[in-house]
Amino acid sequence: MDNQKLQRLLEKQFTEKYYTAKELEYGNEAGTYITPYEYGQLLEYKENKATLDKGLVSLLPLPSFNSKCLYYSLCHELIALLNNFIYLAYEEKGLFDRFSNDFIESRIYPEIEGTLNVENVPTTRKRLKELLEVGEPARDKNDIMIKNMKAGIDFVNELPKFNKENLFKLYGILSNGCLDEEDKLRSGDYYRYDEVEVSRYHGCPANKIEESMNTFFEYVNDVLESKDQHLTVLLPHICHYYLIYIHPYFDYNGRTARMVSYWVYLLTGSNLLPPIVSEAINQTKNDYYKAIELSRDSHNDLTYFLKYIVGVSIDYLITYQNLRHLEQTVKNSGNVLTSTELSYIKKILISYSGVFSYGDFLKMTNVTMSKQGALKILNRLVNYGVLIEAPSSSKSKLFDVNKDNIPFALKNFGYKANNIIRDI
Repeated sequence: MDNQKLQRLLEKQFTEKYYTAKELEYGNEAGTYITPYEYGQLLEYKENKATLDKGLVSLLPLPSFNSKCLYYSLCHELIALLNNFIYLAYEEKGLFDRFSNDFIESRIYPEIEGTLNVENVPTTRKRLKELLEVGEPARDKNDIMIKNMKAGIDFVNELPKFNKENLFKLYGILSNGCLDEEDKLRSGDYYRYDEVEVSRYHGCPANKIEESMNTFFEYVNDVLESKDQHLTVLLPHICHYYLIYIHPYFDYNGRTARMVSYWVYLLTGSNLLPPIVSEAINQTKNDYYKAIELSRDSHNDLTYFLKYIVGVSIDYLITYQNLRHLEQTVKNSGNVLTSTELSYIKKILISYSGVFSYGDFLKMTNVTMSKQGALKILNRLVNYGVLIEAPSSSKSKLFDVNKDNIPFALKNFGYKANNIIRDI
């Protein structure tokens, strides 16, 4: 494929949609039907654009061990998502206060619950309260993880400088008492001393971790000083990806990466809203891992990961707006939604893909209860006007979101990022 065709493909991604390899090769929407070999040529072309100029792609000055570089495209889609996120975050700066009684409830619980559930560590809001408010002792490894997460959040809330020593302290807090013997670091080491492979991906070679991480700390601190608005919003998510990519430890890399994302968010000083990323990721786990894979498989083009993480954050902002509206609507009818009911509604909205059964509801909310108990909750939400009963050709009862009572449509209701583009 000649450079002119490659340039047209890149511009198509930049101006229309940032298509995946599958969409470019087989998708009707893209209409390109290029071969896998041609897609490989496009990746090489983008990497060269990233290293030679900053036209349609932006080079990240971070070491790569399995591609020419790490980069992203400030394409039309990503710019629209960023502008929408910034607008919505500023517009709803006090939003989360309506759904929380204190700092712990609004920030710490969702962050702990979300990041642990991403890794399939079972916990409940009740158990979190027992451990973190009542002060009950840890009974098992899961309880230790919860206490470690709280200690980690306390540590980064003190806004320590982002450097090698403090990252090592954070990792020690998060992994304290939880590592198997073979996953522990050697005395005096900051990072792993051997190779790792997770799923089908390799981590950074052990002898290159130190150099990569030192460059990483320098880059983050340079961006923090720059005050670039778009880059500041993206920085926590770039950190998130890079920690997972380098995989500096034998275990606890994902959990550390998500906590580092929160830490760097705090250091940016933007203070737009309490962090919702772990909570959002937990509810869209499959999309989260797919976004990481798309970026890895496209020679570390972070555009796919950044689109996902900013997009799901917007979905959560809009979901909280809907919750505020529903809370008041139900109150106007003489009823009051409990915090548990609000949590159920939130998970239904963010997971919505159409008409659902009681079994789908249990999967969305990740709770264990009887069919009778689930139907009791769903019927109550129907009575409140939050849900409606959907037509069913079987004996199974089906439900749908009452969209007449939902003022803001989410992406899974047909919402598109460029519907509300604003220049910030």
